[in-house]
Amino acid sequence: MKKFLLLYLFFSGLIASGQNKYFIYLKDKTGSSFSINKPEEFLSARSINRRKTQKIAINLRDIPVNKTYIDQIITKGAKVLGKSKWLNAVLIAATETQLNEIKKLSFVSSVEGNGDIKGARIGTTANFNNKFGTQEDYNYGNSLNQIQQIGADKMHKAGFTGKGILIAILDSGFEKAINLEVFKHLVSENKIIMTYDFVDQESDVYDDHNHGTSVLSCIAAKSPGKLYGTAPDASIALFRTEDVSSETKIEEVNWLLAAEKADSLGADVINSSLGYYEFDNPKQNYVYTDMDGNKTISAKAADFAVGVGIIVVVSAGNEGNTAWKYISTPADADSVISVGAVDVGGNPAGFSSFGPGPTGTIKPEVAARGSSTVLAYPNNTIGASNGTSFSSPIMAGFCASLKQEFPTLTALQMREVIIKSASKYETPDTRVGYGIPNYDKAAELAEKLVKNPLGVEVQEFDLTISPNPFFNNSEITISGLEPKPDAEYFVIDYSGKTVFTKKDLKKLNESLQKLPAGNYILKVKSEEKFYSGKIVKSE
Repeated sequence: MKKFLLLYLFFSGLIASGQNKYFIYLKDKTGSSFSINKPEEFLSARSINRRKTQKIAINLRDIPVNKTYIDQIITKGAKVLGKSKWLNAVLIAATETQLNEIKKLSFVSSVEGNGDIKGARIGTTANFNNKFGTQEDYNYGNSLNQIQQIGADKMHKAGFTGKGILIAILDSGFEKAINLEVFKHLVSENKIIMTYDFVDQESDVYDDHNHGTSVLSCIAAKSPGKLYGTAPDASIALFRTEDVSSETKIEEVNWLLAAEKADSLGADVINSSLGYYEFDNPKQNYVYTDMDGNKTISAKAADFAVGVGIIVVVSAGNEGNTAWKYISTPADADSVISVGAVDVGGNPAGFSSFGPGPTGTIKPEVAARGSSTVLAYPNNTIGASNGTSFSSPIMAGFCASLKQEFPTLTALQMREVIIKSASKYETPDTRVGYGIPNYDKAAELAEKLVKNPLGVEVQEFDLTISPNPFFNNSEITISGLEPKPDAEYFVIDYSGKTVFTKKDLKKLNESLQKLPAGNYILKVKSEEKFYSGKIVKSE
């Protein structure tokens, strides 16, 4: 995607003469001091637990880059700026002479693009479209439509607001976010667990660009009567990967490194309102056939992230009205949920990038409000903006809150649920993919996966339970079966854990009174037949 819809003029001529930046691929991880049998030495407990929950094995890709190799590269005079375990590569700053010496090392495989990853700008000026969309500076105190359009209001009322879920946001900066009224709860409750600027290699992300601030508000804002995000109680990691003063492949490397950091932290969801196809140096540009989900650094990184159990949500792009018109990368990645933009009435926004992928894959997967989306600005006002930059975080927050309700769903199962819940699932198109997701349908599909995670057909009869929802001091009754003396009652939470088992209805009712508020599944086994139904305990 290009940088600016409002035309900005950039002047070159300040190209550094010393060290350039290179992305160096290594051949192996031989001799590493780390072992997949001791993952606690390089992954957080939360990251390890995410893999265990989703039955994802820790493998060689998880092992950090070999320190011995890094040390040898440093001895050649290079500065190591970043390390990618997933691609077994390092980002370095080096002179051309130093690079030539490094390429001779036996463990070096190749150099990305066979040259400077920073990609010096060609020519004296360049015009860029704003990949982030346009802004309208007017107060807009009602975000209800963008919440209701996907049914997130019902999800919130049911108590699922992203609590306990960690979302990593990869963006261009989060100017003044820590000072805004809509994010006071994030600060007071210590919900921002990490910040890092991969562009400037520092921890401060609040002094750069403002785009990420607005993106964050679509997810985590909490300002009664003004603005709510789709996951206002989620925990957040903020990563700056984008340098708005340029457009180069080093930003894809930053994306990769941030995704790996998100993995190590144990993130459940990644949102990226970024995309790439055209660069300052035209020699680095992608063509449409490159958008096959497998070629680019950021697409590989996105799929690796899904592979370790992270739900990855990505903007489709804002190129619908341009000659390119198609999705950009990493929206092309096979396993992500790429999101197009619709307006208040659910109609495709003209700027929203088109699918399909060059191999015919349905892209974008889904759509959400991206036209006049209500959001926050760094000057502490609420306004509106256009762009798939904002439909993506709306959907990322939706996924996070749904993940809270159904914590055992894998990243790929969540993607399946989101797609199958969408309004055009039977008739997808090139503008909104499978359409606008819906909470009621998604929860229904997710519940079926929880009940029957292997998809094995087992005859199971429905129960009718009343009252439902039930309260303390309520006594539930069950219709749909006549329990025999051998009947067993199982109450299962949405993580798949059996909370308790009882032998008769009276004891079942006694135990139900002690349950915390939430959604549960009641299963009954009687005469080798199985019955089940959803029960809801209210406050």
